[in-house]
Amino acid sequence: MHRPRLPRLAALAAAAALLLGGCSTADPTDDSGGAPASSDAAFPVTIEHAHGSTTIESKPERIVTLGWMAEDAVASLGVAPVGVPKNYSGADGYSDWFSEYVTDELHAELPEIIEVDGEGEFDIEQILTLEPDLILAPHSGMTEVQYERMSEIAPTVPYAKTPWFSAPWQDFTRNVGLAMGEKELAETRIRETEQLIADAAADHPDLKGTDFIYGVTLWEGETELGVYVADDPRVQFVHEFGLVDSPSLEAATAGTKEFTGGISLEKLDTLKTDVFIGWEGGAGRTEATLQNPLVSRWAPIARGSYYIMNDKGFAMATSAPTVLSIPWVLEQGFLDDLSSAVNGGAVIR
Repeated sequence: MHRPRLPRLAALAAAAALLLGGCSTADPTDDSGGAPASSDAAFPVTIEHAHGSTTIESKPERIVTLGWMAEDAVASLGVAPVGVPKNYSGADGYSDWFSEYVTDELHAELPEIIEVDGEGEFDIEQILTLEPDLILAPHSGMTEVQYERMSEIAPTVPYAKTPWFSAPWQDFTRNVGLAMGEKELAETRIRETEQLIADAAADHPDLKGTDFIYGVTLWEGETELGVYVADDPRVQFVHEFGLVDSPSLEAATAGTKEFTGGISLEKLDTLKTDVFIGWEGGAGRTEATLQNPLVSRWAPIARGSYYIMNDKGFAMATSAPTVLSIPWVLEQGFLDDLSSAVNGGAVIR
C-alpha cells in the first residue's frame, strides 16, 4: 500500500517566507507583497528567536537540521538536507516517510545522521565537515552555548521561545519556508495536507466533538500520569479531526511551563475524558500502565476507550506531525484506530 503522495516538486515553481519567531524584513502573513518566489530577492531575512536573531543572507542550499521535524519540512520544500538528527522510529535512523520522500521524490541521497553524545552535545566537527549554509533547529532544546558554537559554522535558527515547543505544523512549515525562501511552495504543501486531513475527518464523523487526553505510558512504580498540554503539536494535530480537549486538561496542566503536566494516579478519577490517547515511552510501559490497579480502574481504560501507540513510527508521526508524516500516518490507519478506541474498541498499535 502506498501513502498519498504530495505532487512532485518538479511540477511546482514556488516559494518563500514566513515567521519563525519573528522577521524584520517582511510581514510573513501578508500575501500581497514581500519577497519573490524562490529567489535570492527574498533575502536577507532576519529571524528572531530565543537566543537573539539570525540573518540569512542568501538562499540556502546545504542545510543541517537538528531536533525534530525540520528535516521533513526542508525535504518537502525541495531540498534534501545534508545532515539530520537520528530518528528513532526507523531501524536505519530515518523515518519511513522521510527516507521515501528523499529517495523517491527528490531522487537524492539520504543525509548523514548527526551524532549526539550522552550529554546531548552535537558532533560539531561532523557538522563542520558538512559545510552547511544554514542550521535549522526550530523544534529543539538547543542551548545558548550550542547556538553560539553552531553560529560560528553557519547561520543558525533555534526554537522561537521555549525549548521543545514550536508552532502548529502549518506555521512550522511556513517558518521553514521563511528560512529557505519558499513561501508559495510551503503554502502549497500546507493546502495539500489540510485537504488530506479534511477528507479523512469526513470519513470518521464519529470523532467530531469527542474529548480526549493525550499522555504517555508509565514506568513500573511511577505515581503520576504525564499528559500533554493543549499547545503541544501532538494535541493540536488531534484537534484537526474534530476532537476537543477534555475539560479536565487545563486543570491537570495548570502552572506547567513544559509541554507536559502530571496528575497523581490517586487523583486519576478527577480526569474525565471520552478517550485516552497515549504512546509507549519505553519497552514494557504499556503493560505496566494497563496493569496498574489505579489506572485499570480509570474510566476510559476500564471501558476500553484508549489508543496506545507502541509502534515508534506511529508515535513519532503523531508526536511531531509534518507535511510528510501526516499523509503516512493517515495511510497507515491512524483514524481507523482512533475511531475504534472512541467507540470502546481499545487499540494497542
